[in-house]
Amino acid sequence: MAHCFIDNFQTIFMKKYKILEHTADIRIKIYGKTIKELFKNSAKALFDLIVQNKNEEDKEERKVSLEAMDLNELLINWLNELISIFYTYKFLPIKYDLDIDKNFKKLEASIKGIKFNPYKNKIDTEIKAATYCNLDIKKNKENFEVEIVFDV
Repeated sequence: MAHCFIDNFQTIFMKKYKILEHTADIRIKIYGKTIKELFKNSAKALFDLIVQNKNEEDKEERKVSLEAMDLNELLINWLNELISIFYTYKFLPIKYDLDIDKNFKKLEASIKGIKFNPYKNKIDTEIKAATYCNLDIKKNKENFEVEIVFDV
């Protein structure tokens, strides 16, 4: 009985990500029970690094449609598209509703967020891009995980 409680507790409070040491850039390990959750948690980690204090009230919506040769490329395309949207359209994503096809080569997303001018408002960390450095999405017993290095 106690073992079942611990398993449920770990599932409910599973870490979304953790920051790892890196000499020049930011390296982060991201977790998700599913690929979809891994992508959402990667976006959350990205914007937690950029802006710590967010207004969580989503007021606007943007659509994203991406294609890639494989799952790793799709993840990098996803993160770099979000960075581009943030700086180009002054839009801070907060919530993500996304679908990834069964071949892991296409992503369709609806992103809700707020207007946020990174050139006028305080940002905590300026992230230029997500990189392919040591990128490899892995599946273990409990979840999926990936380490991502962000160029700062």
